[in-house]
Amino acid sequence: MVAEVQLYWIIYNKCSLAKNDLVDTKLALEAWQREWIRLFNEPRSQFLQMGFHFAHLLAYCQSLKSPKSVMHSSILKEIVRHSRGIINLAIDTMDERTRHLTDHIYHILSFSALTLCRIVQTYEPNLRVASYEIAELDNLVFELINWLKSIGPPCHAAHILGEIVLTQFRKIRPNFFPTPSMVPNSLTDDTEGIFTDGEVSLPADPSLMYSNFVGWEMFDMDAEGSLWPEWARSDSDTDRPV
Repeated sequence: MVAEVQLYWIIYNKCSLAKNDLVDTKLALEAWQREWIRLFNEPRSQFLQMGFHFAHLLAYCQSLKSPKSVMHSSILKEIVRHSRGIINLAIDTMDERTRHLTDHIYHILSFSALTLCRIVQTYEPNLRVASYEIAELDNLVFELINWLKSIGPPCHAAHILGEIVLTQFRKIRPNFFPTPSMVPNSLTDDTEGIFTDGEVSLPADPSLMYSNFVGWEMFDMDAEGSLWPEWARSDSDTDRPV
């Protein structure tokens, strides 16, 4: 618990600032990791690891809000890595206690999924150059949607956030269609499939439901990617296969 409190103190004081010092933030997180790395091998340490990934992810996203910021290959890869790390930790460690997690865990997962959606939408050509499998990233988000919607009744926070992520995913990745093995019955009741041009069940602005959700402004469906910076044109920032 002490490690988690210290981590979230760093997130509050450094990662979540509108104008954060990315280098200073990463140094603080590295110092925290050196002190608490032994806990990463303990049972149910996945939530501590999720928080560590989230701290980096939030710091990168906040740093990109600067008017003069540009997207570099190195930052893009880190955003993808931390987003995938959070989602995979949740899916791979699900058990009977998952439905009793605090809401902030589900918010972290939703933020990671939405970040990944927007990154793929905005920088898909650059991701392809870097040898990412776009279908794999889309499938991971869809798998998390299924995971969230499988937890508890419809009024459960995870289920509600799963619906929100699904609504955004429909709009951001309209050409995606999952393989039959990935689609639970709850998502296939509509014979037209889940990615149609029909009405969605949630409000166009999900922030009305979760006004304190970190980073909703990064996922404005009417912004057409304008809130994400343009790609850097730099000879020193080459795309290497991952």
